[in-house]
Amino acid sequence: MQRISRAKTELQNLQLRISDKSRAYAEKLDQRERQIIDARAKVAVQQRLTDEQVLSLEKLKERVEQWETQSNYQSHMLRHYQDTFRIAKTDQHQPLDSIVRRVEAALDPAWQPLRLVNQQGKVVEAPVLKLGPVEIALEEETRIAGLLMREPGLEPYILDILDSAAQKDVWTLRAEGSGYYPFDPTLGNAIQLRNHGDNLLSYLKKGGVWAIPIVFFGLISLLIGILKASQFFRLPKVDDTLAGKLQGVRSRSPDELSGEAKNAYANAGAIQRRLVEIALANPVSQQRDDLLVANLMENKHVLEKYMGVVATSAAVAPLLGLLGTVSGMIETFKMMTIFGSGDAATVSGGISEALITTELGLIVAIPSLIVSALLTRQIKSHTHQLENFAIKISKISFA
Repeated sequence: MQRISRAKTELQNLQLRISDKSRAYAEKLDQRERQIIDARAKVAVQQRLTDEQVLSLEKLKERVEQWETQSNYQSHMLRHYQDTFRIAKTDQHQPLDSIVRRVEAALDPAWQPLRLVNQQGKVVEAPVLKLGPVEIALEEETRIAGLLMREPGLEPYILDILDSAAQKDVWTLRAEGSGYYPFDPTLGNAIQLRNHGDNLLSYLKKGGVWAIPIVFFGLISLLIGILKASQFFRLPKVDDTLAGKLQGVRSRSPDELSGEAKNAYANAGAIQRRLVEIALANPVSQQRDDLLVANLMENKHVLEKYMGVVATSAAVAPLLGLLGTVSGMIETFKMMTIFGSGDAATVSGGISEALITTELGLIVAIPSLIVSALLTRQIKSHTHQLENFAIKISKISFA
């Protein structure tokens, strides 16, 4: 046991000596590696300097072109920033200084005097606060607060679209230095859309010549629909009990009717009374049936009169709209052939104008189709009731 203990002690001492030596060797190795890295860096620098001294003219020219491209790109970015934020031309020789000043002004906004046009058309000087993309202007004389609008070729002007609460917040912001202010998330696009809204006449003019027949068919369908609807509302209801009340009557004239039959006859509609008169004046025969059918056909013809115009409008209007769209697209492509397609606004504007006729055609066709279906169903229902009544009285003998 003593020998084992002595051997373990010697082993631990040996391990400590080995660990110390390994640490020393590791530090020396790390130091040598750092020296090698530094030496390699120095060699790379020397090699690069040596290579630059022996570079060919083509290599030097390529490097100069790369530097010029980089310089042009940076200049283009600076000019784009100047154009975007309207930096004055006098500051273009120091664009970075101007950019720094604008960033500092954006971080610490302040009211600045500016000459603008007020609501009365006068040029006045008013305080303006620029907060990012939004500019707010105040007019001391009329106590109006609104958004400052800038348009190319025009003087800045105040757009008075804020309600009283928003204007009060702006005046509070002016007086106290803190408060709420209005913000347009569309950055003026909503206002431009409102200003460019078309009235009905200008909208129809954009549709071109094909909008005229579409509107004509729409007006005709509307007029006929109103007239036919009023005609159907005035039609008396068909009395289904009148045929039963005439059973057993022995008479050849409506004047000879009595009791319930006479009252029912008096309250019936004109066409129903006409059918009764035919049945009373003629015995049961083919002639009576023919007369009843003839009167039913005549009444149906009167009810269906001009209904074909409504159905025709419903069918023709979308075709006219499609024809107008095709004509407009042809004109649009013709303009693209002449002036090119670089201006997306021009191309999209021409396409939108071409689609106006299709929209008008559908606006006319859909209501016309609905009106035609409803009125036709009403005619069929009324005619069916009269036909049932005519069949019932055609079998009654009044002799």
